[in-house]
Amino acid sequence: MAMNRARNLSAGMNPLQESQWEHLYDELGHILERFGKDDGFGKGDYWLMDENWGIYQQKLDIQNLNLIKPDVVKLLQNKLSKFPGWEIVVSIDVPEHEADWPAMGLIIRSYEIIDGLQRQYFPAEFQDIQYEGSRRGTDRD
Repeated sequence: MAMNRARNLSAGMNPLQESQWEHLYDELGHILERFGKDDGFGKGDYWLMDENWGIYQQKLDIQNLNLIKPDVVKLLQNKLSKFPGWEIVVSIDVPEHEADWPAMGLIIRSYEIIDGLQRQYFPAEFQDIQYEGSRRGTDRD
């Protein structure tokens, strides 16, 4: 995984953040590859963004709704217990619904999930998904 990603190493980059970002990126990649294919061009199941923006976040685009099932989200959340202060920002980016679904997603933290999914747009099997420890988002999240 580490060989395939673009690195954003500037003179001002925090070395600790960079090291943690790389380690978490690799660990999340190992989890996600069990459930699908990583592809930043909408031809896979997800895209784990491979650029470090210098903040304590990993960005994940979901192209296949099977990756928002509670068991997968819980695996990602559990990984954050080793990375205090980090979060995973998940956006729903299903290629065939880019024009007709609004922006939506999840913020996964080790202690909570902020749920901004609009399930009414999802197929029936995904409309009742619930996450343990989740809450609806607010304007301040």
